[in-house]
Amino acid sequence: MTKNPQLRKTLKLAWPISLQSMLVTFLSMIDVMMVSHLGDEAIAAVGLGNRVLFVVMVIVMGLSWAVGILSAQYHGAGNGDKIRGTIIIAICYSFIALVPVIVAAYYLSDDVMGLGSLDPVVIALGETYLWITMPSMIFVAIIQIFENALRSINQVKIPLVFSAISIILNVVLNYWLINGGLGISALGVAGAAWATSISRLFQLIALVTFLQSQRHILHISLSDFDFLKVKLHWQKLLSLVLPMMFSFGIWSLGSFTYQLIFGRIGTTELAVISMLLPVEGIFLSIFFGIASACSIVVGQHLGANQLDEAWSMAKIFSVLGPFVALLMGGLLILFNDIVLSPYEGISEQTRLLAKSIFYIVGGLAWLKVINMTLAMGILRAGGDNRFCLLTDTICMWLISIPLVWLAAFYWQLSFFWVVVIMYSEEFCKIFMFAWRVKNKRWMKNLTS
Repeated sequence: MTKNPQLRKTLKLAWPISLQSMLVTFLSMIDVMMVSHLGDEAIAAVGLGNRVLFVVMVIVMGLSWAVGILSAQYHGAGNGDKIRGTIIIAICYSFIALVPVIVAAYYLSDDVMGLGSLDPVVIALGETYLWITMPSMIFVAIIQIFENALRSINQVKIPLVFSAISIILNVVLNYWLINGGLGISALGVAGAAWATSISRLFQLIALVTFLQSQRHILHISLSDFDFLKVKLHWQKLLSLVLPMMFSFGIWSLGSFTYQLIFGRIGTTELAVISMLLPVEGIFLSIFFGIASACSIVVGQHLGANQLDEAWSMAKIFSVLGPFVALLMGGLLILFNDIVLSPYEGISEQTRLLAKSIFYIVGGLAWLKVINMTLAMGILRAGGDNRFCLLTDTICMWLISIPLVWLAAFYWQLSFFWVVVIMYSEEFCKIFMFAWRVKNKRWMKNLTS
């Protein structure tokens, strides 16, 4: 494998995507960390609020990922001009999808927070956080569409640079607005929300301005809007977008449901999960980059009708990702004290519980890496989104979530075992995804 030039090319694509994904995940972790000195209620509120945003963000990711799949195959087929038209259509779809969600969030934020916590302080703080941050999902959607299009043409460093600048801005604004200074009173949780929204808007403006000023291949011109006149182009993207958004949506809603169950167990348990989910997210971000790069390269081969090369890359990454994840999971457990050290103001009970749950996160993360590689890196590269939707529905909603609910409220198991049972979803997915990859039905050219 080490001598395979395609593997080296894919890993060269992977590391900037991984680093950027880690930075994006770190963005939500920053808010939790920088309000931790305000107590468990602030941690729980920001963590739960971020989980609501995560549901919306993952659905948007389904849209942007579809853009990346189609763009990679257009690039492989030599039809680069169609990528810009696809971007415009995707932005239109994102507005259609997000505007109702933003309006609903304004009226229903307290009810949504109430599903995940019985603590009135947590509900009030989380409602404020959602009111301020939810409109920024429009910025996130457009950013992700451009980023996936850039990655599909092997330009992965541009998104990384602008994401890094946005993270730095967010940290500075967080420190200022949460704690106050320079004529601004301390805003607490609301300050963290404003910092996140402002940094996202800045990232969008900076990225689009750069593409336009450089006359980049993805810069939008008036002639590109002619692409919108062809109904077939709308239908082609929609045929990819709908099952992918539903699949990502079902998965993200399931993740949020886990959070609701944990929140109903208690504020301490919700605070622990709010602390550890971003840590797991940063760990998985490394392999998200590998899966994304795999999807790009496999998609380019499929678009060029190079099926043998696509299958070869699929086999390599099916083995490589989980092997590396096992090694890194062990290192994560070894350095758990260092990872948990930034959280200030948490009680000793919260710290001890977080440490025990940390062993689960580090020890079983490789299961999620296998499924991420098989689903996002391989199956979705050929547009096999309906099978992924079916698998997510069965493994999460029919098996894992009912078991977690029973463990928490009927069997009344300890929180440690409730979290362990949550990973039954990943065991189920491994068998279904592996069978699908092996039968090769996902290997389709979507450009014709």
